[in-house]
This record gives sequence, C-alpha cells and structure tokens, in this order.
Amino acid sequence: MRRSLLVLIALLGALLLAACGQRLPTAEEIVERMEVARAATNDAHATVALDVTTPDRAGRMVVESWMQKTGASDPAGKPINRLRIEVREASEADLVGSLMVSDGETFWLYNPAENTVITGTASQMRATAAGTPAGSATMLQDLIAQGLDAVQLEVLGAETVAGKNTWKVKVTPQPATRQQLGLDALVEGFLWVDEELALPLKATFDASDFGRGSIEALSLETNTGLSTDLFRFTPPPGATVVPVEELAARTKSSVASLDEARSVVSFPLREPAYLPAGMVLVEVRVAGPGAVILNYAGAGGSVSVVQGSEAPGGDREPPAGSQTRAVTVRGTDGLLITGAAGQGSLLRWEEGGLRYIIAGAIGPDEALKVAESLR
Repeated sequence: MRRSLLVLIALLGALLLAACGQRLPTAEEIVERMEVARAATNDAHATVALDVTTPDRAGRMVVESWMQKTGASDPAGKPINRLRIEVREASEADLVGSLMVSDGETFWLYNPAENTVITGTASQMRATAAGTPAGSATMLQDLIAQGLDAVQLEVLGAETVAGKNTWKVKVTPQPATRQQLGLDALVEGFLWVDEELALPLKATFDASDFGRGSIEALSLETNTGLSTDLFRFTPPPGATVVPVEELAARTKSSVASLDEARSVVSFPLREPAYLPAGMVLVEVRVAGPGAVILNYAGAGGSVSVVQGSEAPGGDREPPAGSQTRAVTVRGTDGLLITGAAGQGSLLRWEEGGLRYIIAGAIGPDEALKVAESLR
C-alpha cells in the first residue's frame, strides 16, 4: 500500500506539463500568454519523465498521460479535468504498468504488481498530492495563475528543451503568499516555457526537506480530440479495492508523541540537544517498529532527525549535482551530502547498530552540530 501511495504522489505531478523571438518577454507577458494557452488547451497527450528525490527514496519514472477538460469547474473556479496516466518506465520495476484514471469525479489508482486499487473522489486525489514534491511542481503553475502579486518571476534567458525554444523562468513565492498558503516547503522552482505554445515543457522544484526533482516533457500534443473512453476504469477481477479514506487513516495513525514513539520502538530514542535558533519539534512520525522521524521547524528552516534499525533514506544514491564528503560523526564514519545549489544538507551514519540521518534546509555545519548533540 505504501508503494501505491508513492505511485500516486509521483503520477499526479506528471500532468503539470500537459494541463495547462530575439527579445526576451517580460514576466507580465509570459504570465498573460501562459493563461491564454492554458484556457485554450481542452485536451493534451504527453510522455513525461519525472525525477524525484525525497527523504526516503530517489527514483525516475516515465509516464504517458492524457488530460481532457470536462467543461465544469470546482468551487474555486478551476477546470475539472479527466486524467489517465500509465507508467511506462520506472526505477522500481514493479511500478511499471501502474495506472491512474480519473473521470473528473472519481479516481482509481491500480498497481498490477500488488493487484490493488485505491479509489476516492477527485478532490481527495488532489489533496493527497498537495504536500509532495510533485504537488509542489504543479503548484508553480497555480501560483503564476494568481498573478505577479503571488509570485516573483525572473526571466533568465532562452534555452532549448526537447528541441523546442523555451524561456527559462525562475519562480519564487512572495513572502505574503508563503504565509497565506503555508508554502514553507516550496523554496523555489524553475519553468521552461515553450515560446510557441506558451506551455511549460520542463520544471524543476526545490521543496525543502520534502524533496527535490524535475519534470520534463519528452513529447506533447494538444487539442487532438481525445475519446472519453480513455477515462473509464473498472477494477480487475480479484483486485483488492481500498478507499482513500482508509489509506489516510492508516497514515495518520503513524503520527505519535515522543512518549508514544518510545513505547513502540525497541531502541533508545535520541533527541538533539542543539537545534538552529527558533526551531521546535512539530511532528513525531513512527515508520513502523524500526524507525522514527522527528521533524523540527522554525522561521529559519526545517530539519528532520531519522533514526532506527530501518531508517529510510540510508541507502539512496546522492542526487545528481550534489556535493558529498566523508566526515566523522560522534566518533564514527559518516557521509555528508550538500545540495547542488548549497540548499539543504543530508548527513547519515551508523552507530550502535542503528542508522541515523539528519536532513533539512540547513547548512552542513549545522547538520553536524545537530548530530553531535543527540542525547
């Protein structure tokens, strides 16, 4: 089930790229052209590559996706779309063939390897993805749609993506927008907008300690007249059908207090005696009997302390472009990974038969201080 949820998270981000001269245009001109193009796109068919690195895994997925507007809008005025997404390639072989379908009212996520179907309303599907890296990428377009009062746009230049001429645009939420919508996780993103179509062909995003990644269209065609039959789904015979409410309840039950976490795990739970100024404990998450994640946040950033015999993320390869170096942590060997742009650090080591990870939007020196202070 956990993998099915991860598939949903990844798949929802894929349609970011399909939903929607010599002189560089202004930010205002790009916003206007993107909105016109978005309104004129009634259906789209795309093949998209999604690369995401999160605190507990990293991977690549190539999906084929279809989108069709229903003609209706939700209470916020956003178009309600029909969606179909099929996994063609994936780092984890058992995800290949996974399928997500939404007719605009109900969604189904089918994992053939587990023969399971997760189903719920379209609004529940969107809510599930809201706090994920892929959801952060989709958020870039939604923020731009709110206008320049919501975001700061910087047109950086012209580049070629998939053989197409594009404008590269840096997107940063305005401080007021961050506070209003709770966007602390979305640090910044970049869009490459097709000069002719005025649709994004590529996006990269930094969602702080939620993760980082990129989405790129390998092929894209719009307004071809898709059949509504594409957006219908019947669970296969013998498949286990799980309502999304039940899945959400299982996830919620993993949140605990420090005392509850200590009563569940079989190892001594350590807390940092040092944290960057202003940070406080905001969440304790029990990832089964073998791991606990302590999440801290404050005005200056956020950090997660992961520990246990099965601490997630300890085996993943460092993201492309990151800096790595061997360090000594609490008298043992460790690995320190720093983001390519100097944003965020991940420190991991093993001690006393347990695995430890310090990860978040802090500098490498601060990560080492937090690690050394564990008590």
